[in-house]
Amino acid sequence: MKKDTLFSWLKITRFQFYPMTWLAYTVGSLCSFKVLNNFDLTTYILGYVALFLIEFATVVSNEYFDYETDKINNNYSQFTGGSRMIVEGKITLNQAKNSILIAFVLVFLLGTILTSKYNIYTFFILSAGALLGLGYTVPPFKLSYRGLGEIDVGVTHSFYIVLAGFLLQSPTFNLSLPLILAIPLFFAIFGAIILGGFPDYESDKETGKRTLTVILGKRNASLISLISIFISLIFSIHIIYSSILGFASIFFIIVIVHGIMILYFLLNLLMANTIESRIDKLLQMSLSYILWFTLIPLLYLLNIF
Repeated sequence: MKKDTLFSWLKITRFQFYPMTWLAYTVGSLCSFKVLNNFDLTTYILGYVALFLIEFATVVSNEYFDYETDKINNNYSQFTGGSRMIVEGKITLNQAKNSILIAFVLVFLLGTILTSKYNIYTFFILSAGALLGLGYTVPPFKLSYRGLGEIDVGVTHSFYIVLAGFLLQSPTFNLSLPLILAIPLFFAIFGAIILGGFPDYESDKETGKRTLTVILGKRNASLISLISIFISLIFSIHIIYSSILGFASIFFIIVIVHGIMILYFLLNLLMANTIESRIDKLLQMSLSYILWFTLIPLLYLLNIF
């Protein structure tokens, strides 16, 4: 494989989005060890490889089916608007489609190994991930074109991935700890992903992609994002007050400070006469805000604090 071709595939993979998913998956897996004293390293590794491949297939399918809107998007960045590899002709549509198929063949093989060696629930867990991931842009669901994409991303990267990590280790209904940790993570992600629709607003609107930002308008979308971030802050205060994560709960003070800064910028955005499409600083702040909801629980689950 030529160097330029390898670079194109590395770029379309968009590795900047994977660490948060891995951290949330690890939180779920360690919840199993904390609650039930159950953790299998082989299951953890094979499970994550399968979920990584599902995420890869999802990212590439987004590039494949968002080709028209990405082609006319002038506000793209490292976080929105795609990798540009298909738009620039460095990867063909046929190559992208083949990579998706290969990824799912590998997911099927890994799922078969995990199901036969560990538990039948693995099949349902991986199938749910594939459905949620591909449903974002792939017909007939195309959730991101029907105002449901932001909810899909929020659920996939919080409730689904945390519970997947937990249930792959321990197929049980004792889900209180992973659910408690997934709730504020969902609201942090939901608030951030709405803002991620701002740079794509014009191109999405022109091509008929009905994201929440297109449906509600930038001002109302900003308000929904503000409310979502605020709810995540309420849960952060609850975690501190109830010491759910032991001494590590105190670190949620950092989350509160970070969240208040985002709310300040969002309020300024709402008061502006014209809301710009490029909100890079606010988008970076909101995306980094998400990480606290996985990093701090890890301190607790690893018995560091």
